[in-house]
Amino acid sequence: MAKLLVADDNALSVHFFMEAVALAGHEAMAAADGNAACSLALTDVFDLMLLDARMPGLDGAAVLQVLRLSEGPNRATPAILTTADGSAVREDWLDAGFVDVIYKPIEISGLHAMISRCLNASVSDENLLDDDLAAQKTGGDASIVAALRSLFAIELEALPSEIDGLAEANDFAGFLDRLHRLDASAGFCGAPRLTDAIKNVRVALDATSTWPSNATTQLLGICAKTRALLP
Repeated sequence: MAKLLVADDNALSVHFFMEAVALAGHEAMAAADGNAACSLALTDVFDLMLLDARMPGLDGAAVLQVLRLSEGPNRATPAILTTADGSAVREDWLDAGFVDVIYKPIEISGLHAMISRCLNASVSDENLLDDDLAAQKTGGDASIVAALRSLFAIELEALPSEIDGLAEANDFAGFLDRLHRLDASAGFCGAPRLTDAIKNVRVALDATSTWPSNATTQLLGICAKTRALLP
């Protein structure tokens, strides 16, 4: 059972989403505005968030930005934008960091399919450490793997603040250097999902002259999940 955050100032919409989430076998908490959504998401852990495009206080995009810049438990939690504006361009919201867009009204079956798809995409990151891959790098010496992963845990603890500093300084060269070192660590420790995420950030850097916020958020999310599996 997953736990979802539903943020919307329309009581009818909230009721629909809450009932639909319950019918899908999941748990949900509701927030009537953006500030309440931030308060909940900075303390509770959610598997998926539904954030409305227009809410009192902070809108959905502003809520997502606050959470992505925070050290809270939902820094990398996937978020779906909900909107009644049929003219809203889906690609614009994807670029803003949302994983999908719900155009209201939506049929329950369609909502269930989207929730399932987003949750499954998140769960697909669970196979984060490959012991066999790490053993290949160390000649099968388990004690070396354990030592390297202990150091890796320390590196991952410090990484979010390091990347925040590089982003604030708009230091692309420093960021690339940090990715290079992280890539080496991930390879030694058998973290293929992290290796793939680093590759995605590099592709994003090559494709744009702006900071790759979305790819970096995904990278930090995988880092946090990987860290949780390490001693």
